[in-house]
Amino acid sequence: MALRLTLLFSLLSVTLFAQFASPISWTFEQRALGEDRFELIATATAEDGWAIYSQHTDDGGPVPTTFYWTEGDHYERIGEVEESGHRKEGMDELFGVNVIKYLSDEPAIFTQTVRVTDYTTPITGEVEFMCCDDEQCLPPTTEEFAFSLSPPAPAAPPKEATAVPVVPEEVAPAAAPTEVNDQPQEEVLATYTAATPAPTENEPVAWELRVETLEGSRYRISMTGTMIDDWTVYSTTVDPEIGPIPTELVIDEGSGVTAIGEVTETSATLKKKYDTTWEAVVSKIDGGNVTYSQVVQLEGDATVSGYLTYQTCNDEMCLPPRDLPFTFDPAAGVATLDGIGGEAVTDSEVFAESGTETEVCFNTEPAGTCSEGEAVTRGRSLWGVFGLGLLGGLFALIMPCIFPMIPLTVSFFTKSSGSRSQGVQRAALYGFFIFLIYVLLSVPFHLVAGIDPSILNSIASNVWLNLVFFAVFLVFAGSFFGFYELVLPQSWSNRASQAEGTGGVTGIFFMALTLALVSFSCTGPILGSLLVEAVSDGAWPLTAGMAGFGVALGLPFALFAAFPGVMNSMPKSGGWLNSVKVVLGFVEVALAFKFLSNADLVGDWNLLRIEPFLIVWMLCSFGIAAYLFGWISFPHDSSKRKVGPVAAIIAVAGVLFTAYLAFGFTTNKETGSYQSLNLLSGIAPPVCYSYLNPCDCPQGITCFKDLDAGLAYARKVNKPVMLDFTGYTCVNCRKMEENVWSEDRINELLTEDFVLISLYVDDRKELPEAEHREVARLDGSGRTQKIDQVGEKWHYFQQQVFQHATQPYYALVSPDGQLLNPPVAYTPDVEDYETFLRCGLSTFEQLSK
Repeated sequence: MALRLTLLFSLLSVTLFAQFASPISWTFEQRALGEDRFELIATATAEDGWAIYSQHTDDGGPVPTTFYWTEGDHYERIGEVEESGHRKEGMDELFGVNVIKYLSDEPAIFTQTVRVTDYTTPITGEVEFMCCDDEQCLPPTTEEFAFSLSPPAPAAPPKEATAVPVVPEEVAPAAAPTEVNDQPQEEVLATYTAATPAPTENEPVAWELRVETLEGSRYRISMTGTMIDDWTVYSTTVDPEIGPIPTELVIDEGSGVTAIGEVTETSATLKKKYDTTWEAVVSKIDGGNVTYSQVVQLEGDATVSGYLTYQTCNDEMCLPPRDLPFTFDPAAGVATLDGIGGEAVTDSEVFAESGTETEVCFNTEPAGTCSEGEAVTRGRSLWGVFGLGLLGGLFALIMPCIFPMIPLTVSFFTKSSGSRSQGVQRAALYGFFIFLIYVLLSVPFHLVAGIDPSILNSIASNVWLNLVFFAVFLVFAGSFFGFYELVLPQSWSNRASQAEGTGGVTGIFFMALTLALVSFSCTGPILGSLLVEAVSDGAWPLTAGMAGFGVALGLPFALFAAFPGVMNSMPKSGGWLNSVKVVLGFVEVALAFKFLSNADLVGDWNLLRIEPFLIVWMLCSFGIAAYLFGWISFPHDSSKRKVGPVAAIIAVAGVLFTAYLAFGFTTNKETGSYQSLNLLSGIAPPVCYSYLNPCDCPQGITCFKDLDAGLAYARKVNKPVMLDFTGYTCVNCRKMEENVWSEDRINELLTEDFVLISLYVDDRKELPEAEHREVARLDGSGRTQKIDQVGEKWHYFQQQVFQHATQPYYALVSPDGQLLNPPVAYTPDVEDYETFLRCGLSTFEQLSK
């Protein structure tokens, strides 16, 4: 009822309002698109406080803006009328329904694309619209329109281009349509192209130079720009006094070069609309593609040169104007754009045809020796993995399956021996055998690695295997929480126990083996974490990790046997051991999602990005705190569980770690992505893998993920290349990117002085059919293997050229393939990594001279 009364009073006010001009004024203009296609543009400008409604409104609301076209055979409408402006959608108090309207601070622009078949008949019709302010609505009214279109004008002698003036704070009056694609369609005898790299956030527009050979020594020079979303370039007709730089295609005339006609501008998204950056109505390319063309006449052996000037902006910023020089030499048949030629490296130079020797256009003999190579960094990473294994063994030591056995086993050796020294010797041998058993578990991986260097990488990045790890770790977590018990087959333990009675060294060995078997329910999850963490780095890191784990388990038996008095001060087993298991259960859940993240990254599922991953880890971290504070309980917990000082410290640490994880949702202003969490480097997904703040390359560095494109760009800018052999599941790769590349001095070198090419060896995307290869295995077996995935291509390339299969692996090369200095692998020391980069840079500068 209230709505009807409001509309009634609004209609009664019409007679009073009729003496004033309508608050909505319309202008109509057309823009040629080429090939008899035009854009018919209707622009509605509202007075302050008034709004016009969309073509799409809910039933029961205002009358929508509607275009009624006079039908006829003289034209054909293509698509629907598109609309743009300051759009506001929501519940409207006047109508009580959801409405879409366009506010008065920007003109509302309605655009219809048509194809004309008869230019003698104008395109006519009328638009019905309704407008309201905050207090009243005017009744629907109509505005007639007529578009008289003319065919494209023939080529005219060169003349100065004139800009179409824009009336301040109003839509510009209808002007002559922009001449688009007015060159006659002729047979193209030959085509030459050159292009800049694909668009990125730092360079939002990519350009292609296209030179078409026409009859009579004439050539059509075309520059086509492709923009990423939300970026624009400005039309040739923009008034530079407004602010933006108009796009300009300039041909250097003289010496046998004559421009014919005017530069044409062709784009399906060329629109005249309000620009928030300049606070004015301007003509611009609203995303997509745009082509600028100029026909030239050449005499003799003249060559063509010129440049394109343009400026690109989005809603928040504008990049400085840029000039792109180009040349074309008809005699040589070569076109260049910004120094980039039309020729590119082909895959055949990387992979030879099946059955022939593989040819690589890289010289892998280092030109400089001013830095150390990969062998130094590998040794350091082994100690890091050994420390990781040692830490895992210490965790396993305090588990309920092992901790109570320490005093019992030590007492057995000291009491059953003839002397104290003999007891110490036997206990030390027992500890050594524990260490040996865990080291022996890594031996099969050395044998497997010897068969195929890439198999460990395939294991670590296999989608289904990572899903299996995800499920297994959740099962382990359930066991730690006390929901069920995991044990190895009883027959295994019985046979090992029977062998203990053999006596001597053999008996001690089987005692150690029995401990390893019966403690599996506690050590298995921790050992499994170590195995899958180290396996992607090769067999030796795996051995180092297992050695650390064995040392942590075996050393206490020898130490307590040597100093039995220390056992008296050890804490007694009890409920605190179950608390340790529950805490590790939360850790297992967190690690399970690490493997699910691996599968998601390699499978390109876009499900477990950085945001949900951090939320899961925050829940696990806070769950540890809640459990230790006694807020939640599990099946094996005592009803009188108390919060001890150690538990309180760990609980507080859990709360602090939760807050630390929340810090991962803050934005890094320099890169535009999330803040990197150093403690989670290599565990969490890359910060660029985000729903809200995605980015292409780490730390805001411009990178290429294709070898050919990266080398072509390096030749253009004359910079050395860093080949980054990396992987989605590579832990140390993320540590390098987030802890080393983030340092200002490293970031500056990679951004300013190198071209970064990141080659993902575990990328499971299929290669195009034409790039499938059957290549010889590199293990000397004489067999072949099929390369049909992107990651397989780069992994084979790494093995073939550099004889390495580990990641990360960094090689500095010149654009023509000369290795500059010895490559490095995981190099966490910033000083060493900087030395490596500066050595390669200085070598490149010397070679350039």
